[in-house]
Amino acid sequence: MTIGSVPYLNASPLVAWFRTQVGRKSGIEVVSGVPSRLAQMLRNGDVACALVSSIELFRHPEWQVVSDIAIASTGRVLSVRLFSRVPLERVQSVALDTSSLTSSALVQVLFAHWWQAQPEYIPCLPELDLMLKQADAGLLIGDRGMLTRSEGLVVADLGEEWYRWTGLPFVWALWLGPVERLTPQLTDALLRARDWGLEHIDEVIDAEVERLGLDEALARQYLCEVMQYRLTPAHKEALARFGGECRRLGLVL
Repeated sequence: MTIGSVPYLNASPLVAWFRTQVGRKSGIEVVSGVPSRLAQMLRNGDVACALVSSIELFRHPEWQVVSDIAIASTGRVLSVRLFSRVPLERVQSVALDTSSLTSSALVQVLFAHWWQAQPEYIPCLPELDLMLKQADAGLLIGDRGMLTRSEGLVVADLGEEWYRWTGLPFVWALWLGPVERLTPQLTDALLRARDWGLEHIDEVIDAEVERLGLDEALARQYLCEVMQYRLTPAHKEALARFGGECRRLGLVL
């Protein structure tokens, strides 16, 4: 059985178990892809489920959520940031990371209802210099969003801005899949992987620091203090609010 996950640091506690000796015996293989690619793989039936952008829940109501697992945050998320050459109220164009789905929708929601602006949106490869040659601002996600240097730019953390506006956490990604493919065996494995990752977070951090060349303190702060991996009633309320705002803008039907 094959499942899909984003290659970012934030997903590591949810999938590291599958690389352990016990996890490999589950017969579940994890393949990596950016959010937009994972959504396509799920639509094509290439994976049984995927850790995909939360907006896909509203675009595909026939898909089911694996309960109690999420990639979420409350307030600053660090890894989903808008970089601008001008103050946000003066932004007239935004380059959107083509690998992003939920964050691209969220930045449009924030501009429309929080920052009170209506910029043009331009799909772009996730390279900030390229983005800022084409637009006033650029959206970056994942490890690149967290590590990109921002000297001389206005930077908005989308998780923090959403919280300032709504007072709610934000759910970035969920395990989603067709109900017939979310077998008890698969669901149990995903929950076990989540629990193992949180119980062995020091091992996960060490492996990710080596893999990505990260500062250990930043990786620890991000995984232990920023990221949230359980889907609480507050997270479900936030999901419903985000879905409603996306519908208001016509981003989902």
